[in-house]
Amino acid sequence: MKKLVCAILTMVIMLSFPIIIKGAGSHGIQYGQPMGDDGTIFLTDEVADALAATGAGVIRVNFRTGNYGSDTAEWYVKYDEIINRLRDRGFTIIGCLNYETLWAPNGQDDWCDNNVEHGGTDGYNAYIDAFGYMAARIASHFEGRVKYWEIWNEPNCYSEGDGSTFTGGYFIYPSNFAALLAHVYTQLRYYNNIDCEVISGGLLGHDIAGLNYESSGAQYLSDTYYMGTTYGSWNWILANAGTYPLDHIGQHIYISQGGRVSASDISTYCDWVRGAYEAYEGSGTSKKIFMTEFGWETPAVSEQDQAYNIDVALNTFFSKPYIENATWFYLKDEPGLTFGLYRSSGLSENDKKIGWTNFSNKVREEGRYSNRTINYNIANYFNNNGGMAAFGSPFDNGGSKWVHYWDYGYVQDFRGGYFGDSIIMTSSSGTFAIILGFRETYLSGNNHHILRFPVSDEYGWGSGTRQDFQGGYMTWDPYNGVVVHPY
Repeated sequence: MKKLVCAILTMVIMLSFPIIIKGAGSHGIQYGQPMGDDGTIFLTDEVADALAATGAGVIRVNFRTGNYGSDTAEWYVKYDEIINRLRDRGFTIIGCLNYETLWAPNGQDDWCDNNVEHGGTDGYNAYIDAFGYMAARIASHFEGRVKYWEIWNEPNCYSEGDGSTFTGGYFIYPSNFAALLAHVYTQLRYYNNIDCEVISGGLLGHDIAGLNYESSGAQYLSDTYYMGTTYGSWNWILANAGTYPLDHIGQHIYISQGGRVSASDISTYCDWVRGAYEAYEGSGTSKKIFMTEFGWETPAVSEQDQAYNIDVALNTFFSKPYIENATWFYLKDEPGLTFGLYRSSGLSENDKKIGWTNFSNKVREEGRYSNRTINYNIANYFNNNGGMAAFGSPFDNGGSKWVHYWDYGYVQDFRGGYFGDSIIMTSSSGTFAIILGFRETYLSGNNHHILRFPVSDEYGWGSGTRQDFQGGYMTWDPYNGVVVHPY
């Protein structure tokens, strides 16, 4: 039945999708509150389409319980709608679990209880205990739809501090944060074996007191590792799970908020954070930085300077192999928050700021070579046959996530859309896609060299389907499965 489903999807999706540009890639954008406290869903189809039109392939989503108070059955229905709306468009999702996910009756006092910095034992407390079990329920429910879970938001952000005591913002002491990561990680990855990855909450990098190591968030991250390995359970987790309790590190950069940013300053902040976790993980660590927020407000900077800063920031991030992706904050201006790529007036073409084009040109990966020039055959095929909803985003299947030459022509691999893992291939014989079961067989053994490149898409054939190639053809029917027929 698998290939029958493939054939139906091929015919239905390729014929029914409107021909619009839908982005796909490893970099992202955030909308803002996906849902209000009263359950009103703000992340509508219109918003989802606007997110996709930017070229982003990743969406960061805050999981807020609001007036529901917890992850009730009704709350899951609401977030199912939000997540399904994004997944239907092929987005990869970073879910952010934080103080808005589980409200604390006494606020900061609850999540900072028992901190080692002021005489506590290990940073663990009742709030963290409840948070970890709630995180496991949520991650389990969305398994297969949400791949990444970012734990907390700007844990080093405070409004008042004297060097030892900090209040306000979203601040949580490093010992508490270490305990939070340990509990969440073991609940998600060790005890419940949920298919996901854990990102430590985005460290706030600012220059309010000038550019310095502490303001980058690197010192806070180092302190978290120290507390986890000295007072917490991090060494036990390393011994039993094979890793400290985080798969990746979240970082936010908000520097030069009044003008043009320096690539060197951004690079320094990235390198400092990388160095902080390398000191514990080793210089060969495969753990990456997820830049889950960066942005500049207008009119604190002009639209021209915002656009300039987008180029500088993304170029810098692209140059760092240890940065997995970058997520712009955020889509559309609202009162008191004007980081948007759209002005507050709406989501039409006329509402776009100058930076929208800079962002879109930088983050698009579909149909792009590694130098970001365009292979129009692959780009047009992608856009005209379902876009991100059908194909998802480019990924590295061993040859690069970018368009690259492979034996007989150019190819790009995709993952995350309705077609699952797929390949768009272009040669002198035309541009076509290989999907699902045909793709699996094509990549098995010596079939690629026997068949070479496709000369058609999959089409109905008797009681099954067929796809033609330069060196033969493949068929599927419910009795014989996939069969390779060399010429």
